[in-house]
Amino acid sequence: MTSLDAHGFLSRYAPAIINQNKAIELVKAYEAGQRDFRRVDLRGVTLEDVDLTGIDLSGADLSTASLTNVDLSEAKLIEAKFINAELTHVQLRQANLSRANLRGATLTHTPLVTATLRGTVLPNGRTSD
Repeated sequence: MTSLDAHGFLSRYAPAIINQNKAIELVKAYEAGQRDFRRVDLRGVTLEDVDLTGIDLSGADLSTASLTNVDLSEAKLIEAKFINAELTHVQLRQANLSRANLRGATLTHTPLVTATLRGTVLPNGRTSD
């Protein structure tokens, strides 16, 4: 163990820093026209004020992520993980959250009314029909 990691600093914070850089690259690639980001690891990232309409994040891990003012309308979020994530003012119009896991997530001004929820684990731990 290096002196820098004597207290677990690297093992605790490096993954979040690396994932935040992935999130920045994801937004740049999305803006360049890419839409397929299946199975990407975005645990613990912060995304704010970004339009990701139609993105495919199927199988992605956004556990403990913080999303604020993010548009995920028409997104494919099949089997995505949002465990203990914070979603504030996130648009999910016509998004497909089939078999996604939202256990423990906090949804503030983030309606699921028009989203597809087949076998989705909801924040309270119940599974949708």
